[in-house]
Amino acid sequence: MYLHHCLYAKRTILLTIFFTALSFYTAHLNASEYDATLSELIEIKTTSSIVEIPFYENTPPLKADAHKPHSVVPNNPIPSPFPIKTAYKTSVAIIIDDLGYNYEQGLKAMQLPGAITYAIIPHSPKAQFFAQEAQKNNKEIMLHAPMSAINHNALGRNGLTESMLESDFKQALNQSLDSLPNVKGLNNHMGSLLTQRSQPMSWVMQSLKQRQLYFIDSRTSAQSIAWDVAQQYDIPSLKRDVFLDHEPNEDFIDKQFTLLITTAKRQGYAVAIAHPYPETVRYLSKNLAKLHDAGISLIPASELVKYFSPHQTSSKTSKNVSAITQKITK
Repeated sequence: MYLHHCLYAKRTILLTIFFTALSFYTAHLNASEYDATLSELIEIKTTSSIVEIPFYENTPPLKADAHKPHSVVPNNPIPSPFPIKTAYKTSVAIIIDDLGYNYEQGLKAMQLPGAITYAIIPHSPKAQFFAQEAQKNNKEIMLHAPMSAINHNALGRNGLTESMLESDFKQALNQSLDSLPNVKGLNNHMGSLLTQRSQPMSWVMQSLKQRQLYFIDSRTSAQSIAWDVAQQYDIPSLKRDVFLDHEPNEDFIDKQFTLLITTAKRQGYAVAIAHPYPETVRYLSKNLAKLHDAGISLIPASELVKYFSPHQTSSKTSKNVSAITQKITK
């Protein structure tokens, strides 16, 4: 009887060990078949292969890296004082200049899909119409500010010149900005002369600083210092990288569009400027999808400068602007 009791006890212990081992093994199999990913553990909201980045406002979602499936961003990360530029997808802004005169061409340009930015000439016959249309269709607008050119082209109402007094200059600029509701930034219309001048460019940036607007240097002159001055005043700003339709024909526009993609991939972003020409609108309506195919996001100019505007100036320009600022404050 005693022997039988010992055998029973041993059998019970062995069975307990066996079932415990079986339980661990089953759990291991289940874990192998269904691996709780990091995104599930930290409750990231995902849709297909898209990872949302909640701490970027009004930005396109960032695609998950196929080779790093756990490379995600928490819902509530510790706020960073600096934008995480490396996490931002390669992006471009396309600005359509010169809206305000040709109703038919401007309207067709405004019907282009995607986050295209529209630069409106102030006080032009259709300026208010296009500003209202942009607001209805959730399109971003900027002031296309007329500035004096080397060839002395006519500027129209509130054109900015190097001969103006500071008070007149700022009054004209502020009137133009006030004339367009929801304007987010400014780029120069013409301006091959004025953008080479430190003093008037400082006045432009002081006005933009007060309104917290961004600046795009259209670079109508290779000698432009407008971007440098914007950086000195800590204005979110970028330079135009590509003119899409300097020659308004499909072959040239296609070549420039390819250059836009190449530039964006090389430096992480790019700014393109185009015009509401029929050839341009027709080309973009057919080919904007190429940006997506190349892994590039089309975003408003305000978003592009928000994440890609550097804060550096040439020493020469910095000295010029510093001298002007000291003179103004005395």
